[in-house]
Amino acid sequence: MKIKAYLLLFIIFYNSNILNAQNSDKDSKAIKVLNFSTFHLTNTTDMNSSVVDINNPEVKSEINRIVKKLIEFKPTIICVEIPKKYSEGANEIYQEYKIDQSQKTNWSEEINSIAFEVGRLSDVENIYGIDFTIGFDYSKLLEMAKKSKSPSTIKFLDNNSESLKEFNELSLIGKFQALNSDEWRSETLNHYNYLSTIHTEGKFEGVEIVSEFYKRNLAIYSNFHDIPKTETDRVLIIFGGAHSAYLDVFLKNDENFELVDPKEYLVQ
Repeated sequence: MKIKAYLLLFIIFYNSNILNAQNSDKDSKAIKVLNFSTFHLTNTTDMNSSVVDINNPEVKSEINRIVKKLIEFKPTIICVEIPKKYSEGANEIYQEYKIDQSQKTNWSEEINSIAFEVGRLSDVENIYGIDFTIGFDYSKLLEMAKKSKSPSTIKFLDNNSESLKEFNELSLIGKFQALNSDEWRSETLNHYNYLSTIHTEGKFEGVEIVSEFYKRNLAIYSNFHDIPKTETDRVLIIFGGAHSAYLDVFLKNDENFELVDPKEYLVQ
């Protein structure tokens, strides 16, 4: 009986080691991804933004500090919030930027000041636009929410207003720290989940509108998958906070990728 017991323990131990080795091997093959949240520095159609003076010396200094930290990730591929259909043109400008830093895109400034500069200093070959444009009537949902007399909706609006006020009072570095925190991403997902519950009698306006935003983020994820990658690649994604929150959910459950904690690459 003892021999059988020892044999059984040996088999369990042996199989456990094989399973651990297989998991370790799978992890080693997963492509590392740094999903880095940003706010739009300029040129945004977002309902809520925090535009900064990119020519301010102090702002430039802080952005340079962010760039230096992201370089430590050693990216080989960079993905940005430019529609995929314009990716080729944006990449052509990036190739010019690597030679002449006065060359800029007309997209939001974080692409020029952060993505392009990190790419140039990290010797990244190509920049990829992976965004997908789709209608999303965010303002309609907010107007509907403001007309609501529901205590939970009134509380939702008050909390949202307070959060935005607190965010806008943060320093530039502070904003990036907030956007890349687990708390912010969780709150962002909860924000859109709540918006989906707003509707008039017998209709589902919130569900229909938020589902369009969800569809956009799934399309971004699909575009991300289309990029040719190898096991040795290290991918840096630089996207607005809401998109980053959804990409986190998708990538965490994708065995092909290993999400790197963005807090490791934040300026403290």
